[in-house]
Amino acid sequence: MSKCVYIVRDHGSVIREELGKHGFQVIIGDGQIAAEPVSVCNVLLPGGKVTVDRSLLEQAPCLELVVKSGVGTDRIDIETCTEMGITVANTPLTNIQSVAEHTMMLMLACARKIYPISLYLRHTFPDFWCRERYEGIELSGKTLAVVGLGNIGRKVAGMAQAFGMRIIGYDPFADPAKLPEWISIETDLKTALAQADFVTLHVAGTPQTRGMIGKAELSCMKPSAILINVSRGSVVDEQALIRALENKAIAGAGLDVFASEPLQPGNPLMLMENVTATPHCAGNTADARLRTQWDCLSNILDFYDGKMPRFALNHPKRRVL
Repeated sequence: MSKCVYIVRDHGSVIREELGKHGFQVIIGDGQIAAEPVSVCNVLLPGGKVTVDRSLLEQAPCLELVVKSGVGTDRIDIETCTEMGITVANTPLTNIQSVAEHTMMLMLACARKIYPISLYLRHTFPDFWCRERYEGIELSGKTLAVVGLGNIGRKVAGMAQAFGMRIIGYDPFADPAKLPEWISIETDLKTALAQADFVTLHVAGTPQTRGMIGKAELSCMKPSAILINVSRGSVVDEQALIRALENKAIAGAGLDVFASEPLQPGNPLMLMENVTATPHCAGNTADARLRTQWDCLSNILDFYDGKMPRFALNHPKRRVL
């Protein structure tokens, strides 16, 4: 009997066609979990806002493998999966370039005040000389604090260094010996924040990182500093950030992630001209999507070839069906 793969949100034609060639039955969802596919699937690609918790897993008696696109697994209960004999894998390398480029885009947009000057130009046209209202700054010569020196953080650091920025890093889990010597490591977060003209966050959304940038941390930053967050909304205390922006405790923010997604109506961040915002799309490029499909496929094929997937996150005793 062929194995069933339930792709909750369509990842693209490549993975569908390749799975078909290898004899898998493929069910494509609409972004929301449906009970019938869950009850028969052997492989689940959750996607979107689907939470893989005990209640969902108990509805999936045939499930053997969960494959998460991208690196974030904060919506997957890996401990319960392990307990139930279900392997979990992700694709941590596929969107590094896309997210790093998006980070630099937000940094540049904030530095040059692209959002407000573009709005002003459109709304006051033909008053072309609105540029006088919004003077930007250069990245060259500025200090960037990279919080989290994993794959994406290191990639951003390299791009920023090419712009002529001074790079300082904070990551209690990083081995300084394995980092470029041009990254100056700080062992105290607040010390790193206090030096920075720009702060960019690249940490996982975990209980340990929840609210790690709060009132105390924001108060350490320069009034001229700009915060960039493309990691997880939970990493920043959003109410503290709103107050810091309103009170001009910091100069601005570039945000791709938020405490509540989708955004709730009336979120004050959406009314601030010193906030450049995008809808959690940093990794959303055609290039990253293609790499993601191939890595998801590789995880699945490895698993059914009797091998541990390259990007496995747990090593459970395999489920007996």
